[in-house]
Amino acid sequence: MVVLFQRKTSTLSDESKRFLDSLPPTFSNQLRKQRQFLPVWSSHKYCLVIKSTFLIYRRAGQTKRTGMSAFWQQNTPRYLNLQHCAMELIDDNSAGYTIGLTLMSSRSTIYFAADTEKDRAKFVAQMDAVQQRMPSLNEFTTHKLLGRGHYGRVVLAHHVVDRQLYAIKEMKLGQVRTKVVFAERAVMEWAGDHPFVMGLEYALARGRSVFLISKFMQGGDLFLHMQKNGGTFQEDAVRFYAAELLLALEHMHKMCILHRDIKPENVLLDSEGHIKLADMGLAKRLASRAERTKTACGTDMYLPPEMAGRHPGGHGLSVDLWQFGCILFELYTGYPPFFLPQSSRKSLRQRILYQPVRFPTDMSSELKSLVTALLEKRQEDRLGYDAGISDIKAHEFFAGLDWDLVYQRQLEPPLVPGPPGKELVANFDVQFTDQPHTIYAPEEIASCFERDFVGFDYVRPLPSSGAMTGSRTAVSSASSSSRASTVKDVRESIECSFGPANHE
Repeated sequence: MVVLFQRKTSTLSDESKRFLDSLPPTFSNQLRKQRQFLPVWSSHKYCLVIKSTFLIYRRAGQTKRTGMSAFWQQNTPRYLNLQHCAMELIDDNSAGYTIGLTLMSSRSTIYFAADTEKDRAKFVAQMDAVQQRMPSLNEFTTHKLLGRGHYGRVVLAHHVVDRQLYAIKEMKLGQVRTKVVFAERAVMEWAGDHPFVMGLEYALARGRSVFLISKFMQGGDLFLHMQKNGGTFQEDAVRFYAAELLLALEHMHKMCILHRDIKPENVLLDSEGHIKLADMGLAKRLASRAERTKTACGTDMYLPPEMAGRHPGGHGLSVDLWQFGCILFELYTGYPPFFLPQSSRKSLRQRILYQPVRFPTDMSSELKSLVTALLEKRQEDRLGYDAGISDIKAHEFFAGLDWDLVYQRQLEPPLVPGPPGKELVANFDVQFTDQPHTIYAPEEIASCFERDFVGFDYVRPLPSSGAMTGSRTAVSSASSSSRASTVKDVRESIECSFGPANHE
């Protein structure tokens, strides 16, 4: 089987390589490789990972010897854009289950060999995802504008191939910093495999824009439902939303991902009333739980003291703990803890830095205790700073809660969003839904952005459910259906998964 995809080749910039290195692998394994100029197989195995649309490979293992410049040059990771390759499967080779990748620009072929047909089938399935499941913008029909922010806009669209509804976030390159775009794209891929975190289905770089495509949450955001509910929720409802949001934060913090913009507008509801934590535009992946960063960002009313006062030591994961406390307070009272009408930005920050929270008299002692512990001025004193989210889950406010049932979405939501309406946007703000929504973009990235964004595209891997067997013909003919049966989303870090975290 040879599948040709004619596209122009592109050279990766250093920034694009750093971005690819920051991503989780969708395929990871060790295979043998045929030497470049001789029909001889190397005695060493090679680490292969697929990230975005690129195959990245290098020789496995390290050496303690120094002064071997040729070795280090050989062991430098190589980047191969799978969208520019033709693939051939060969079974009659004594080397094993062989994969031939022919570069369309040079017609040279690189050969890798897997030990088992199952391992090769996993590679074939991910190759199929990169080349055949990557959508075109022309496959989406836009319906309504859902929202607009500082970095771009979000449009509701229908995919004519799978007949599903998606929310497409469009950001104009040149109007938003490249590292901000890369960070949001990477965080959505890292953190999206969770029932309460908004995941990434597709990512595309086209024309002078990038597009982050997620499933459509027809329930709208929590802020809208607060307004419809009289501005507040009862404590049982607060506990429900707090529990699901807390599991989302636990998932992100385990990967050292800091959200930094937790507020009701960024908590979306699905059709059943369960949440999705969304908008990763300010999120950042840290190198460790102890790492600090110094970029002050977020929404003023939810800034923690270390941001409001620009603490010289910076801030870390405890920012999310503060904002979690803010949203609990707001869900119950209808306003953020340090908000005053017609207050200046300076006076708001002074209250955040120095004034205690004023609690309503009807708030339970359990909820008051939790909010107080989360809104400690010193980040080191906050509940969850030392032991993490597990300390918050053990608080008396959550006494008797079955966290397994929470994760399995078995608890009954306090409200079910109303019908989305004929135009599907009844749960969204009319100030946006009546605005123009058409997306204009060619099917290629603009040449001025190509070197930085050539590795931006992404398609979400499908779950694995078995292996492919048979001859070269069987494997080839099954490639179109293998997308549903052989992909395994490899998240764990193993020896092959080289490349540091993105610390931008």
